Amino acid sequence: MFVDHVQIMIESGKGGNGASTFRREKYVPKGGPDGGDGGRGGHVYFVADRHLNTLVDFHFNKLYKAEKGVNGAGSQMHGRNGKDLYIHVPLGTVIMNAATNEIVADLVKEGDKVLAAGGGRGGRGNIHFKTSTRQAPRFYEKGEPGIELSVALELKLLADVGIIGMANAGKSTLLSKISNARPKIGNYPFTTLVPVLGIVKVDAENAFVAADIPGLIEGASEGKGLGIEFLRHIERTKVYIHVVDPTQGDAFDGYKMINKELSRYSGKVGKRPQVAVINKSDLLSDDEKKEIKDKFKKKKIPVEFISAHKDENLRKVVIKAYEILKKLPEEKEEISTVYYREEADSAPQLEKAGAHVFVLRHRPTERYVEMLDFSEMETVEVFKRYLEKSGMNEFFKANGVTNGDVLVIADRDFIYDDEE
Repeated sequence: MFVDHVQIMIESGKGGNGASTFRREKYVPKGGPDGGDGGRGGHVYFVADRHLNTLVDFHFNKLYKAEKGVNGAGSQMHGRNGKDLYIHVPLGTVIMNAATNEIVADLVKEGDKVLAAGGGRGGRGNIHFKTSTRQAPRFYEKGEPGIELSVALELKLLADVGIIGMANAGKSTLLSKISNARPKIGNYPFTTLVPVLGIVKVDAENAFVAADIPGLIEGASEGKGLGIEFLRHIERTKVYIHVVDPTQGDAFDGYKMINKELSRYSGKVGKRPQVAVINKSDLLSDDEKKEIKDKFKKKKIPVEFISAHKDENLRKVVIKAYEILKKLPEEKEEISTVYYREEADSAPQLEKAGAHVFVLRHRPTERYVEMLDFSEMETVEVFKRYLEKSGMNEFFKANGVTNGDVLVIADRDFIYDDEE
């Protein structure tokens, strides 16, 4: 089963809670706080793996969660970090944020890796909150929540040369004759329903990878036929062997139609170099060949006549495609290594929900609130200091929040009071 696009959920691990403990030791009556920190939650990575060639596994398993961090303990014992989760994907996989369509990473080489969701940091134990005026704090931090992200995976096959053309033009037959691939071949449209890769040997030392792309029809770039499902696979191919079937109507009109669909799909794709090939030439008379050749010549397009079925002139097409391939500059892919971010640099937003009610949208502050245990009396003092140090108090005042107003942060209600 060939699957080339799928949507999944990933979730990094929650950080472990800090501990609220006190030293209990003989002859040490006032041992003080000794709560250790919680461990970091597991990260979620995507890794390119050359042994995979489809996204079929993700079709059945939609949720991927990293391990939680372990809680801290007494005697300043630090909790163990959660195990990182490595999700292996085929080479050529594009990873996108499904909510925003932002590209997270484009993994094209073996071992390419991206950190897609960072684990939550472990909460601090109560040993960190001892001061000269607070010798026995019970306050501790809970572990930071992990990041949940809906991710779209899209596989774009990695081939040097793409064999394109209308349905039933003979693309599969051509690939089977010039490479080690054995695609399904039939005398009816859309025999090829999935892209097929094959290695084409040029000589004893050189070779390239060719892909048979399922047939395109007019309107493919707008979703008609099967073509739109596979147009993504030709984005990475550097050269196209454009196979034209002269028995399906005017050869040049068919050639123009396919190129029109390529340009509509992507301007970059439409400008890629091509080797124009007229297949089934054994069915054409010399006059018909001349007429076709003249039409292409008027547009300064060189054309090769072949018969994939009878192995005629195939070697020339292979050499021509390879010569173009050799002259093209190497495209350098910029691979991201870290994607996840907490919008730390994003500006806070305040929504007025009532006469004296304000809702704060600021992920860093919201996540900090989620780490606090408000069952402890000291927590409110700690949170007030955080608002002052982070500059949030100034932000609230500048936006009309006054003492006594209700602030809603991370679904919790607070009565605003900036007095010491």
